[in-house]
Amino acid sequence: MEHNNIMNAKNFTSFATRKRIRERDNSPDMFAVADEDEDAISSDKEAEKVDPVSNVNRKTPGKDISNLRHQKTKSYSATPPSTSEQSPKRKIVLSSSFHHENNNQSLPPSDSKVSGGCSMSSLRSTLHTNHFGLNSRMKEALRSGGLDSTTFQLSSHSSLSGETPPVYTLNSSNVVPSQTSIHCGANHGLSDGAWQAILQTKGIKGLYGWQTQCLNIATKTNQNLLYSLPTSGGKTLVAEILMIRELLCNQKHCLFVLPYVSIVQEKIRTLSALAIALNFSIEEYAGNRGTYPPRPRKSKRVIYIATLEKAHGIINSLLELGRLQEIGLVVVDEIHIVGEGKRGATLETLLCKLLLAPIGPRMVAMSATIGNIDELSNFLKAEIYTEDFRPVQLREFLKTGDQILEIDKRQRGAQENFMKHSRSVSATSATNRKNDPDGLSVLVSEVAPEHSCLVFCSTKKNCESVAKLVSSNLPPTLQQWKTAEKLKLRRALEQESGRLCPILKSTLPFGVAYHHSGLTGDERQLIEEAFSSGTLCCLCCTSTLAAGVNLPARRVILRSPYIGNTRLTRARYQQMIGRAGRAGFDTHGESFLLVKPNELTFVTNDILMAPTNRVYSQLAEDDLRGLQQLLLSLISLDLGGKDLKTLAETLLHSTLLGQQSSRQSITTTELVEKSLKSMMEKNLILHDKDEKLAVTKLGRATLKGIVDLDRSKQLYNDLRLAQGGLVLMTKLHLMYLVTPYDMVGTVVPIASTYFQAFNKLSAEELGVARMIGVNETVMVKLMSNQQQKIERSILERFYLTLMLNDLFKGESVWNVSELYGCTRGDVQNLLSNAASFASCVYHFVQELDEFWAFSELLLPFSRELSMCCTSELIPLMELPSVAKGRARMLFKAGFRTLTDVAKTDPDQLVARVDHLPRRVAQQMIAAAKVLVYEKADTLIEEANSLLELVPRRQPLVPLDETFQTQATVTLPPSYACHVWLTNTKSLVEYHFGLSLLWLLYFVFQFMMPLLERRSIVASWKIIIPEGEFLVEFEHGTTSGKRVLWINGNEYLRKEWMFRLVGSENFRIGRFECKLDVEPDGTFGLLYSLSINGQDIGEFQEVNKKRWVTWNVDSSQGGRDTILFEKDTMDVWLNGIKIDCEAI
Repeated sequence: MEHNNIMNAKNFTSFATRKRIRERDNSPDMFAVADEDEDAISSDKEAEKVDPVSNVNRKTPGKDISNLRHQKTKSYSATPPSTSEQSPKRKIVLSSSFHHENNNQSLPPSDSKVSGGCSMSSLRSTLHTNHFGLNSRMKEALRSGGLDSTTFQLSSHSSLSGETPPVYTLNSSNVVPSQTSIHCGANHGLSDGAWQAILQTKGIKGLYGWQTQCLNIATKTNQNLLYSLPTSGGKTLVAEILMIRELLCNQKHCLFVLPYVSIVQEKIRTLSALAIALNFSIEEYAGNRGTYPPRPRKSKRVIYIATLEKAHGIINSLLELGRLQEIGLVVVDEIHIVGEGKRGATLETLLCKLLLAPIGPRMVAMSATIGNIDELSNFLKAEIYTEDFRPVQLREFLKTGDQILEIDKRQRGAQENFMKHSRSVSATSATNRKNDPDGLSVLVSEVAPEHSCLVFCSTKKNCESVAKLVSSNLPPTLQQWKTAEKLKLRRALEQESGRLCPILKSTLPFGVAYHHSGLTGDERQLIEEAFSSGTLCCLCCTSTLAAGVNLPARRVILRSPYIGNTRLTRARYQQMIGRAGRAGFDTHGESFLLVKPNELTFVTNDILMAPTNRVYSQLAEDDLRGLQQLLLSLISLDLGGKDLKTLAETLLHSTLLGQQSSRQSITTTELVEKSLKSMMEKNLILHDKDEKLAVTKLGRATLKGIVDLDRSKQLYNDLRLAQGGLVLMTKLHLMYLVTPYDMVGTVVPIASTYFQAFNKLSAEELGVARMIGVNETVMVKLMSNQQQKIERSILERFYLTLMLNDLFKGESVWNVSELYGCTRGDVQNLLSNAASFASCVYHFVQELDEFWAFSELLLPFSRELSMCCTSELIPLMELPSVAKGRARMLFKAGFRTLTDVAKTDPDQLVARVDHLPRRVAQQMIAAAKVLVYEKADTLIEEANSLLELVPRRQPLVPLDETFQTQATVTLPPSYACHVWLTNTKSLVEYHFGLSLLWLLYFVFQFMMPLLERRSIVASWKIIIPEGEFLVEFEHGTTSGKRVLWINGNEYLRKEWMFRLVGSENFRIGRFECKLDVEPDGTFGLLYSLSINGQDIGEFQEVNKKRWVTWNVDSSQGGRDTILFEKDTMDVWLNGIKIDCEAI
């Protein structure tokens, strides 16, 4: 089918453009795809019958891009390809007509045919397919006609002066970006300098083969990516390279989502050196750190490193403000968490909103092996890369009695040859055999002290008892190993909390310690650093360590096939043994699972030979709490509709729950209906006057504060009650309001302790207690164990508040834990959770005007509570993973500020701070530098923002009749410096002062309008399934400024001095876009836009876009026109060029 696109005669097409068209049309078909369906009827010969779009008389600013391809999700694997026969490649080409306003061409009649034999009426019907997924008619059209289901409508546009931009309508069910839009070089698109910086900071010489292969795939396409490898395969490095590429090449921010606060802080430390080398920023979003929305950054690109919950808040705030386009890439580590309880529902909600966003960022997700990775990739609309690579060999053993059996992973599934006898191990003496019947100490001593060993225990109490058991049965000679380092570690632990745990005191000399949540954060960090540096050789820990910070070991021992009273799963088992033999630390790794004879059957069947664990959506669990949170977000942000039917469709097609609904016999409509009813009962949503769903003020506050939906009403009522008699003479009242609801029940109140703490309260504090409902009568009944009228939850919550109050007054963690009957870790966890919840309550009250007073009080109190220390330590506690203990050590060593740490060197830091490994010192200095630079950048950008508020210059007014034409900006008189624009006929005079203040005033009054004026040189209006988008390109031809605006929002900005031509790549929805800037041969420029490799339309630079004009009242009457040409810096008066001279 031929298409004649007529060009208006006054439009100009450059030689370069014509050459590009010829090259494109003569090149091989870029839209050939592999179709594995034997029923596909479009063959190479049939595709060749379709004539290419004619190049003759191309008059419109657009070109035919109707053959955008439909592409299936690709799956990549490093395993050898199958040798089975595959269907030959088929070219799928769809050709259609344009409707042009000038020549009255219209679409072909409904009975006309396109390639594959499908009629246009059939095509039109497929174009109305819901964009959430393919319905049966679309599938039928694709199978019977080989179509792409894509059409375009184009209206003419010759210039930008007051005319509507061209409209390009793209209707496609599942169009994916072109894979050829980004050129990938030897360094995966990065410069040699950036690449060397990565290798040096990571301490590596190159990449593994699978990493190179995965990066090649990721950099040749802009699709989402999901890749899966065993633990210790090097997954994180690939994601970090992709983020750096996004920062440096695409000039977009990145969001790195991690599961735990400890991992967030570790990642900030490890990336800080790279941030300094490559000049980007890092911002922490964990606990109470991070601001919503993130501060706009113009000078530097940023990696936001966040926990799941904080990442949710970032995306919500950016979506609400229309700033999501600032994020170019979202990386999610441990994506399998989507199948784990409440946090899994939070993660699925986050991913769903990113998928539904009109201009959403690219997503890269990684995980260990997942059983149903195809379902997860369909949910994420991602390509898959899988590999069974492990850089260090791992040997698995099973110990039952004295026998050690080796597991042959190659025989997994064949029970007969699955395990073979390796050797026998028993205690060296009768005493040891009695104390240690499992021979655990023997397994540890085989590798200690030269190599490290992790012993995973089922409970916290078991960790402590096993640490004592192992240390008491190890050879006494181990006490001579690294004696000086152990003494420094002991001294550092004592300085942290004022005393040393008796168990650690007895085990540390042997290089043994325990590690669980009962330790304070500083204690855990000191022990982790000692283990990593080799000071400690054995760590007895709970299973949470396997999912936390990176602590590699030569040998891993699983003390029991249980976690608490729950049987170990295959996924958790793989996670634990994955700590053995980490690359860069050991040449090989070993794991031992200790089982009793009666446990052997279930261990073999349910752990060792079990299939890989599958991931299941958690949205419908826990009384639909996760689903309600998702629906509330979608309604508030208008992402998935505002009625029952549309929300049910969104749930079906855009969530993992929807992907799994048929197999789990779930009806999405029923789930949505039930959830909406529950939210209405909670006063979170309502029907507006148009019968559409809308979010109430309480619902919006709940979203902003990331508050549990079931707690939002309770929080509101508590705030209302407190507002009537808020006591500010003490911090106790505010402390009660921010005591986390979900911590109630974690510490059981001790009646005598409660009574003692109550009696120590001051008069003001007693007033707060009575207002809450805890009075003397309650205390008497509590001591006598009588029934109470007050709710038990209030009583327990106030008990936690008293613990916070003691900490706030300076009591040590040790004293509070002993007094209130809990562990040190519980006390510190309460403090950090309270600070985090205070931040949530602050954002909650900001949405409710009636709580304006709380808004002013909670922000500083949240920070005060999180530090809970003397003021001089607060700056040092901004460093990642530095709590009060280490901050105190730094302060005593003479480091008082972040700048002090930033400007020192690692040797000085190691020498002056007890037990600080050099690697940690280097990371700490780098993190301090990043924070100092970030503060400086923030101040500079805040100053620039303030200067932008300076009023624009006043209109030019007549000043004197001495000259023919004279005008001035309104400035204070009597300054010695003048700028004159003069010739024999006229003079334009501008006064400004010599002082820096008035110089700045002059720049922002007069020059900034010249520099900041939006010089829109090209504009396109595009309609795609995600919505209607106005694309505008601003080009400063003198400054090199390039700004891309989408729907009035700044999407991309670059300041490339002296670079006028080139291209910019960006994405709208699922479409890969490219904007080219080329010379037109007449000292002007041509601007063209292409989508998925096909040209849309072009604009020629209009001369007046290079000019700025003023109309000035003349002293002789009438108006004079002064014109300033920005490229040549020439000045014209009433059409006559005048000489310019600076005096």
